[in-house]
Amino acid sequence: MRIEALASRPDDAAPPLISDGAAAAGQWIPRRKDRRYPIPGRLNLLLTSVQMLAALAILCVASNTKNFYLIAGLAVGFAFTMQMGFCLAHEAVHSKLHSNRRLNLAMGILLFSLFPGSVHFFEVAHLLHHRRNRSNDELEDYVLPGENPWFKRTMYFLLISGLFWLLLPLSSIVVAFIPGRKVKLPRPEDGAGSFRKFAQFLTEVRPGRVRRDLLVTVLVWVVAFPALHLHFVPIAICYAAFGFSWASQQYIYHVRTPRHAVLGAYDLKLWKPLELLYLHFNYHLTHHLAEWVPWNYLPSIAAQQPTRGYASTYVKLWQTPEGVERAWPAQYQRSGPLPERVERNSSIPMELPW
Repeated sequence: MRIEALASRPDDAAPPLISDGAAAAGQWIPRRKDRRYPIPGRLNLLLTSVQMLAALAILCVASNTKNFYLIAGLAVGFAFTMQMGFCLAHEAVHSKLHSNRRLNLAMGILLFSLFPGSVHFFEVAHLLHHRRNRSNDELEDYVLPGENPWFKRTMYFLLISGLFWLLLPLSSIVVAFIPGRKVKLPRPEDGAGSFRKFAQFLTEVRPGRVRRDLLVTVLVWVVAFPALHLHFVPIAICYAAFGFSWASQQYIYHVRTPRHAVLGAYDLKLWKPLELLYLHFNYHLTHHLAEWVPWNYLPSIAAQQPTRGYASTYVKLWQTPEGVERAWPAQYQRSGPLPERVERNSSIPMELPW
């Protein structure tokens, strides 16, 4: 492995990629043709191999012990190990896990086989997320006009408790059984619920690619179960820990952020060892500003280093969703920092941007 593959800071003499003004304005940074941010392909290939071996090793040990406390400890370790696997797969869907497109795809499929699910399904949903972040279709932490408050709040807590994770493999399986090359859904009416609007991304999913991904997933598990003497109950415990951890941490970067596709994300301060394990995923606003930049450069291109605490933001994640019209004045639903809570009583007309 060449030393430059491990570099995480571009040439300091070059102008900053993300200026303070660009960050404050939520100005998306288009892909540059310079070579300051090469994909660390060999490093990512090594991390992918280590992550998959570590995850399977944890499942093997958990399946071959009867010590409940050891299984519980392994489940926690599995959750963190799989979070790293997800971060690597996230690089793959942005085509920056490896510069070789076929290898990038193959690594993404293998990583998501342990999720488990289809990396193509996740790719379509995630890239669409970058286009409609904090729109009505993805506003889970507020109750929109016309929505049932109790249903919305119940679904919110179910999603961040693990349902979000469970929906990915289940939806992948359902889509795989759809004949044809495309998923056809009727266009939702203006008054349709947020779930029906969100589900429109399925029209961009290709069932054939989902079937390809799930075939690899099945092969991986068909080999792993007898080879590693795996058992269902310990695996279910490990995946329950991972599902809860992943689902709750997915929304932490967007909860109660401005209603802006780019600015609707946080850079969060995280303990350095965890930050490395998460591949700097905590620099989420920076990622939304320049989504094409590989993970190892995110700290160096950030306009400012994060000051918002990860743990305190995680606690706020569990607050009950409020009505969006009651929560914040309209101008703060579009862009800019959210006002202090004492300012939330406002007579400004609530015209939403979406």
